[in-house]
Amino acid sequence: MADWATQNRLYPPGYHTTDTRYRRTSIDSSLPFSIASNKRHSCRIKTKQLKKFNENEVLTDSLRHGLSQAFHFYDSISAENNDDRNPKLLATYASNLNWPRSVCCLSGSDGSLIVCEQDRCRLLLFTSQLMLRSTCGGKKGNDLYEFDSPWSVASFIDGSSSKVLVADTNNRRVQCFSIGFHGEFMYKHTFVTKEKPYFVGTSNQHFAISCEKSLILTFSIKKRKQLATIDLNRTSIQPNSSQIALPFCMDSENSFLFFSNSTSSISMIHQLTITGEYLRSIKLDHYPFLRISSLTFDNYDQQLIIVDSFNSVIYSVEHDLDEDNVIVLLKHSDSLNTPQALCIGNEGHLIVVECSVTTQHTLKIFRYHPCSCHSRVTTSSVKTSETTSVRSFIFPY
Repeated sequence: MADWATQNRLYPPGYHTTDTRYRRTSIDSSLPFSIASNKRHSCRIKTKQLKKFNENEVLTDSLRHGLSQAFHFYDSISAENNDDRNPKLLATYASNLNWPRSVCCLSGSDGSLIVCEQDRCRLLLFTSQLMLRSTCGGKKGNDLYEFDSPWSVASFIDGSSSKVLVADTNNRRVQCFSIGFHGEFMYKHTFVTKEKPYFVGTSNQHFAISCEKSLILTFSIKKRKQLATIDLNRTSIQPNSSQIALPFCMDSENSFLFFSNSTSSISMIHQLTITGEYLRSIKLDHYPFLRISSLTFDNYDQQLIIVDSFNSVIYSVEHDLDEDNVIVLLKHSDSLNTPQALCIGNEGHLIVVECSVTTQHTLKIFRYHPCSCHSRVTTSSVKTSETTSVRSFIFPY
């Protein structure tokens, strides 16, 4: 069995790490992310009626598919953009990052970001303007404040303080921290897992851990008590025995779980309750949706945002299945190169980490909603007219 935490880490010939820079660095000096840190603003504009997930609507969705010509889709995402100034890319941090596998926005804070850096076994805390504040770890081991190939990071609010969960993969545990004064990481708890954990996700009341062998563990935040152990290999939605961990995300309001098998030839997103009760499956009908590397739930727009590392595409999936509901947000021509994971910042931007053996390892901020405050000229939404369709169905038992 391949070990996810150690594979794909061979550097290409001539690869050298760069010196640490405690400042934001930009590949393009004309990037428009230059808002003063003391300015209050939000780049989200409510452009449609907010739609909430609920169990009754989920089970009675109208199904319609075949709404677009998907055979043009691959050509459109591969097309290069001749415009040298990208209106979607706002900022880039490209200094001293080695295999950033995950990123999260610190809940209840000023928009601080936490990056999980696998190669150096550490966490990095950034401001919303990509100023490096502090680090945690940096030494491979199994003691406190040490990690061994950490893979994923997520945040949640426990009482009045923000907490951070880190999947410490090879140590078979999930560590919990809080952020103190001056960005100091303060150890809180450890959740030991029998199988290696790879992905962590949180909602307002629960958190979940996705481990190898297709196991998902769910917990209550308030009582720190385990609620369920979901073995997907024993269900009809995962018929073939799988040894991998499945990427997933959570609806922050209802604690629904959305997960997918990233190695499957058919792109499927399955929806479960926090206790493992099956609700529905969403099938993406058309090529080139061959990989789902990471999922994020956008609570503001009530939709799923999906990272396709293989094709360097980020797209959204609406839950309203009566309309075209797959929209391309970013593609390779938008300076997107092998994205690994993303989160949504407090200002409404997409925060993306990129890494591979052939690309520069970076942390980027992209425009997600219409925004004039971060740009010299008003630009349209990052969403394009490139759409395709999905279909949702209930598995028979």
